[in-house]
Amino acid sequence: MKRDTRITWQPPESLGAAVSGQQIAIVGGTGGIGRALSRYLASLGARVTVVGQTFRDEGIAGITFIRADLSLMSEASRVATVLPAESLDMLIFTTGIFAAPERQETIEGIERDLAVSYLNRYVMLRALAPRLGKATKARPRIFVMGYPGTGNIGQAQDINSERSYKAMPAHMNTVAGNEMLVLDGASRYKQAVFFGLNPGLIKTNIRDNFFGKDSLKSRLAEWLIGMLTPSADEYAQRITPLLFSPDIAQHNGTMFDNKGRAIFASAGLSSDYVRQFMAASAALFDRTLRNSTMKKALETVRLGRHVLKNRLVMAPMTRSRAMHDGTPSELAAEYYAQRASVGLIVAEGTQPSDDGQGYLTTPGIYTDAHVAGWRKVTEAVHAKNGRIFIQLMHAGRMSHPDNTPHHRQGVAPSAIAPGSAMFTMTGMQDIPQPRALSTDEVRQTVQDFRFAARRAIEAGADGVEIHAANAYLIQQFFAPSANHRTDEYGGSIENRARFAIEIALAIADEIGADRTAIRLSPGTTLWGIDEGAEGPALYRYLVAELAKLKLAYVHVMHQGDEVLLADIRKLWSGTLIINRPGRGREQIGSDIEVGLADLESYGQMVLANPDFVARLQNGAALNEPNRNAYFGGTAVGYTDYPVLSA
Repeated sequence: MKRDTRITWQPPESLGAAVSGQQIAIVGGTGGIGRALSRYLASLGARVTVVGQTFRDEGIAGITFIRADLSLMSEASRVATVLPAESLDMLIFTTGIFAAPERQETIEGIERDLAVSYLNRYVMLRALAPRLGKATKARPRIFVMGYPGTGNIGQAQDINSERSYKAMPAHMNTVAGNEMLVLDGASRYKQAVFFGLNPGLIKTNIRDNFFGKDSLKSRLAEWLIGMLTPSADEYAQRITPLLFSPDIAQHNGTMFDNKGRAIFASAGLSSDYVRQFMAASAALFDRTLRNSTMKKALETVRLGRHVLKNRLVMAPMTRSRAMHDGTPSELAAEYYAQRASVGLIVAEGTQPSDDGQGYLTTPGIYTDAHVAGWRKVTEAVHAKNGRIFIQLMHAGRMSHPDNTPHHRQGVAPSAIAPGSAMFTMTGMQDIPQPRALSTDEVRQTVQDFRFAARRAIEAGADGVEIHAANAYLIQQFFAPSANHRTDEYGGSIENRARFAIEIALAIADEIGADRTAIRLSPGTTLWGIDEGAEGPALYRYLVAELAKLKLAYVHVMHQGDEVLLADIRKLWSGTLIINRPGRGREQIGSDIEVGLADLESYGQMVLANPDFVARLQNGAALNEPNRNAYFGGTAVGYTDYPVLSA
């Protein structure tokens, strides 16, 4: 290692004041340096989140724990979703293990040393980076512990040691990889600052994997190392002033030796080589994730009283092809049956009453004709061994009198227009001001949902999904921008959530909780909806109340608040379906893989690919959707999408 004497630093004036209140995550804190650091930083007043396999410090103030097997990239991905990246002041990746004499491979097909000591860090950083620093005043500091500056550059062409294997070259892939994480991060992620730490030889269990856990060789080696080198506790106390020095923030990408002195990066780590190594890391992870996630996404799963053949869901999509009285058209049965290879179909938004309609030619489910029309759909889906829930959607103020048979003014929590236009038979028109529902009418609307749910079951549906998302009536009750009520359905969080909870209660009572579900879109800002600062708190309260009902599932249309999504996952112990608009094919199954979702729903990809599941299984290209035929019309862009040949 060659010293870089150009870079000097001073410790903070008061170490305790610098550390106290800092939010720090330490990945790999099970033992050794990670554990020593977490205990020392907590003693100085930091709030420390430790990620590891075994927690030995329960009861120590200031330390929380996330249990994870860091040899698995699925676990690394999961950890990235639950770490509070937005508010972290510091993230420290500590040392891992040493390669074994004979190649060891994780169940995901990754050489074990590479997985534990490097690749999980790459995976976490890639996932955490977009969220880092969003709630902190200063850029968070990322410290990657390894052996930088030692001249090792690894083998980018054989990062997983699949062509040949020797313990030392395999370990050098992790050594080089960690150094390159610092160099790459410093140039790629401007929202944080990156540093490398070389602790040198420390008495830890890092070498167990090579000598054999608890073997005589391992104990002797650690005894000798302990006689000649500082302990993990001594190193933690020595290096902590560096971690909090006010000077180092201006030296993004710097490496430090075991005494905290700046050192030069290893020769040979050119920008081109770093990009090559990072690309090899990405390819290995993507291959691992693709194989693993697709396998899980295609597993059978229980949903309420039903068993689904896979974990893929067709999201509800308005197609505006019903008859003018709201009866599904003859083509609807063919359309949905074509897509019955997914585990669950959630049919398009279906009005529960005359006043629930907002758009032209959307279906209903409250008359005998509606029931007869939907029965053709459900029978066609069941004939293909599929399952279908009908989504109950009351448009509320998102309505125009010209779009409904009765031509009445729309209804809403309050007489507030959305300030937008919608398509009608005569073209785009401004949506007029709605009429505010009386308290009795709100209660009657709850009963309309109950009645519609019963009719859906009579039509052969496997269940119903309550549409409490996308700026329609139920979400209008959530949003202070649309709800100025002063009765029990307005004002407080509890009051604004009451309508949704009463509907869920009524439907669960009518058809069974295991056939009742709900869709939410926290944070949606469509058509004048603004849930305000209390929005996240409202959803935490709502999901906690819905959890008491043990509904079939909660379906979240994700709007980007990862912290809230993680909280919903904690609050909701039942089946969770996640829909991420715009998600690419390569990410299908990733939320299932990390345990964030039980099922994933997709809209346009299923719309344009009747054989969606077969195309995923075969790696076949996906059809592009015909956007000009989304709403209204004939079979074109509806039932005419090509399928794979036999």
